[in-house]
Amino acid sequence: MFLTRLALCSLVASTALPLAAQTTPETAAPAPASPAVDSPTLGLHSLLVAALNTNLEIKAKRLDPQIGEYRVSGAWGAFDPSWVAGYSYISSERAQNYANDSMTDAVGGGRYATIYEEDINRTQTGLVGKLPTGTQYELITGTDRVDNTTIRRPGTNVFGIQMTPNPRYTPEYTSTTTLTITQPLLKDFGFKANLAEVRLQKAATQVARHELESTVQRVLRDVTVAALEMAFGQENIRVKQEAVGVAESLVRDNQRRFDEGRMAPIDITQSQARLSEAREELLVARNFLAGRRNTLREITRENFDESSADFLVEPGIVAAQPFGADRDRALAALFERNPAYLAAIATTKTEDIRVTYAKNQRYPRVDLKATFGYMGLDNGFFDAYRDYENRDQPNFSVGVIVNVPIGDRTGKARLAEARGRKAQALFNLKRTEITLLSAFDNALREITNAEQRQVLVADTVRLGRNAVEVETKRLASGLTTSYNVAQAQRDLSAARSRELAAQVDLNKAIIQYHFVVGTLPDHLRVDVAAK
Repeated sequence: MFLTRLALCSLVASTALPLAAQTTPETAAPAPASPAVDSPTLGLHSLLVAALNTNLEIKAKRLDPQIGEYRVSGAWGAFDPSWVAGYSYISSERAQNYANDSMTDAVGGGRYATIYEEDINRTQTGLVGKLPTGTQYELITGTDRVDNTTIRRPGTNVFGIQMTPNPRYTPEYTSTTTLTITQPLLKDFGFKANLAEVRLQKAATQVARHELESTVQRVLRDVTVAALEMAFGQENIRVKQEAVGVAESLVRDNQRRFDEGRMAPIDITQSQARLSEAREELLVARNFLAGRRNTLREITRENFDESSADFLVEPGIVAAQPFGADRDRALAALFERNPAYLAAIATTKTEDIRVTYAKNQRYPRVDLKATFGYMGLDNGFFDAYRDYENRDQPNFSVGVIVNVPIGDRTGKARLAEARGRKAQALFNLKRTEITLLSAFDNALREITNAEQRQVLVADTVRLGRNAVEVETKRLASGLTTSYNVAQAQRDLSAARSRELAAQVDLNKAIIQYHFVVGTLPDHLRVDVAAK
């Protein structure tokens, strides 16, 4: 893993692990004070809570399910009734194919007018809407105030003879109230077709929830990994500081021996080279720690301020924990709890809805249409409505309207598109499954590898300490050179870094394992829902 390679190259940083007790007091000079002793120390739980509350990526992702709920509500809004109202004024003139009676004209009156004039003031209001079954309804009522040539001229008396009947109302009010029902019988029939948008938005909201959970778990993993690496960095700085102290002690001892005439100048040069190398390793370790601290600042804060006070993490973050897992049970849990896999399944179900709807839209439109209503006539607005009582039966009509698209290229194309999207979703589901299985296998392998490395590197550290002690004594007796002592010191420092890295890598591998399975919040004992 990265920390292992970093330790091998001495490109490592600091951590406050319980491994500090494994130093070699016999060969090491007193360790300098740990970095940033007065800096606040943060626990893992506080870092996780800070990330859940302030991480900007999580905040943005939390809006997706809310937006999805708004879309679901909006889709249901298609079945909300609408109130409609309107007013219009209609004025018309048209010629009539009638000849005037010369006799009646002679006495100043005519039976027929050459031009027919009509003025209508129309007001309407009502409710229109649609039901989840596809049924469309309109309940409209309105009144026409009519003034025309026929009703504005009374009947004419010619030589005492009533030529035309007198109109009853001038002007007249005509009221109508009509309920119109249109029920699709094939295309757009039933709940599946008409609730398709609602179901799509619900499915998309469910996908958004799974994606939010996946983001939350990824942030929890990243925070934990950064904290583990920071803990590694803190302790590794102590290791490198002790290595610098040992190298400085070697330089002083060699200088004393040289002054006493018991050592060649090359030994002083070699010990000084080792001191310079140790200081370089310490510099790199401090830089590594600063980088991991910035990573935690980035993940757990709303604003990044590089000038803010430094902080440390608790040494107990890195735990020597045994790991045991039932592979079969873990795999079953993976396919039940991993949010990325659940999101892929939900996406596939979403495409099923699209295919079902596209199939329905291929049907011809066959609509049953029926109307039912009353009409009234009188000389006033309300009187026209009261005239309904004088009707023996309502006005009604019933019929069927058929609309068959010729060719229906649009319907064919949309069904083919829906089926293509379903195939894509299935491929993505399979790809997600393969990716997760690979990640699961890698996580188990990394755990096993880290456990085995811990055993091996512990022997390496023990042997390295012995080698430094032996070479130091031999140097004092003039039986070896400073180069061999410096080499032994270098090997011991690298081994101790690898020991720290192995322990941190085991913790990181366990975190990755729970992330893949989808049980990371349980493992970290964080109630994600409460945040």
